[in-house]
Amino acid sequence: MADKKEREYVCAYGKNCLHHGEKVKASESVVISNKHYHWDCAGMKQEISDCVNTYMSYIDDKTQFPIVCRIINTLVFKNKVPVEFVKKSIENSRLYYSSKPVQVLYGIRKMFWEKEFRV
Repeated sequence: MADKKEREYVCAYGKNCLHHGEKVKASESVVISNKHYHWDCAGMKQEISDCVNTYMSYIDDKTQFPIVCRIINTLVFKNKVPVEFVKKSIENSRLYYSSKPVQVLYGIRKMFWEKEFRV
């Protein structure tokens, strides 16, 4: 009998897949909410999610969540800013966010334009 071919999935990380759309085998995939990811794509997704949640914990307007996700994804994937730098910058800016009411776009723009880029 012929061996049964292992099922493969398209990584649910879509255009941000770190493997450029290469399929992931079922045995090697990480499943999050019934979606299959490469293990490193799932890790990146979690790190970005941590950044977004950290930022959201510092601002009052929770409706800004989708915008924050989009901005941080743009910083990481389009502008190639390391996710560790994003997280560190958000954490270091806690005093800034807690001392004044800010709009999310202004707060993130200020964070990256006024600080030096150091990893």
